[in-house]
Amino acid sequence: MVDTEYDAIVIGGGSAGLSFARHAADLGAKVALIERAELGGTCVNRGCVPKKMLWTMADALHRSAGLTRAGLLGPVPQVDLARFCAARGDKLESIRQSYRDKLREAGVTLIEDTAELTAPGEVTISGQRLHAPRVVLATGGRPVKPDMQGAELACDSDAVLNWTALPRDMAIIGGGYIGCEMAAIHAALGVRVTLVTDTDRVLTEFSEPAAKVGQANMVAQGIRIITGCTPEAVRKGEDGLELVLDAETTLKVEKVVAATGRAPNLEALGDLKERVALTDKGVVKVDESFETSLPGLHAVGDCADRLPLTPVASSDGETLARQLFGAHRPPVELRHVATTAFILPPVAEVGQPAKEAIFEGNALAPLSAALRADAPQDYYGLGGSEQAVTSVSLVAEGAHEAIAWAAQMLLHRPDRDSMRRALGVHPSTSEEAMG
Repeated sequence: MVDTEYDAIVIGGGSAGLSFARHAADLGAKVALIERAELGGTCVNRGCVPKKMLWTMADALHRSAGLTRAGLLGPVPQVDLARFCAARGDKLESIRQSYRDKLREAGVTLIEDTAELTAPGEVTISGQRLHAPRVVLATGGRPVKPDMQGAELACDSDAVLNWTALPRDMAIIGGGYIGCEMAAIHAALGVRVTLVTDTDRVLTEFSEPAAKVGQANMVAQGIRIITGCTPEAVRKGEDGLELVLDAETTLKVEKVVAATGRAPNLEALGDLKERVALTDKGVVKVDESFETSLPGLHAVGDCADRLPLTPVASSDGETLARQLFGAHRPPVELRHVATTAFILPPVAEVGQPAKEAIFEGNALAPLSAALRADAPQDYYGLGGSEQAVTSVSLVAEGAHEAIAWAAQMLLHRPDRDSMRRALGVHPSTSEEAMG
């Protein structure tokens, strides 16, 4: 039997919920965290971590394949997916165990059960009622499939990241960063990939110049990209599946993957859902204190109206804990959050380059192009003005690492002349951007 009275109850053990619970407990609060599935949420179990591990293998294969085609290396190494899956499983379990240990050390009560908000300040688990003046909804989100015939035959990103065997070919519906990551990774692993998007280009979350370079790199990788197309149906074929694009065109593939967006998990609201205001996108509206329209109920992470990224979820969880039980601090400004699409090479941005003018930018061939067949293009772009640089776009090997440092630089809104006083490494794409 667990205690029934707490200072705060958090529903959801993903990045946001874990961060809130640990920091609130460190500040002296009595906290219960309720999680119905695996600790770590989407990021650890079905998102960032397994994706990055798979991308690491794909990146190595992609680089070596280009050198092999140029005649500079021997045969491309073969993928041992069984060993990879074992290593992935061990890593994810070690992360989950570390979270258990940290919660225990912080004094957080971990309850592995399904929770429902049955009244303001009241959460019910298996018939038992828990109470707290503050309840935190950190239930995350889930992938959604398109509204079309046969959609149930398609895999979503959760399923893809748990594959234990690679298909010979696949079609991906959706050209956002998740769909593009799945395409680039699996193409590098030897899968024939077709990506279909209803937009006029892929990676619409990013600025057009950077996205176009990223798209060109995907095409050079051997990925077939079909733009401006909304598939009509998925159906079973003689040897796999068929993705119907229109009356004349059908793609025959072994797997179809739907990368068509995500929706928040709001089941825990129960009958109180009607009292919680949502945005047009269906996520929970929150104010500067992450409080919803229901007093005493807060929301953080992917279910809230913020940027659905792990660093934002973790930061918001800590910020809410400090607001409630420590010294107040405002939420991080979303324009300062760096983002990356893990294609090959990555596309990375910070600021708002998709919304403001790019006053300086250039696509260029990296030195590796002299050695690798079908070598990708690099790109850098600076937004704002010569007097105050407010955004950075990068497409290059290592862009996912460099963009975080660019984000810290942009906090000071440097002028372009000052940036030129710092010199980049030679030869590199950063040298071009800094020079």
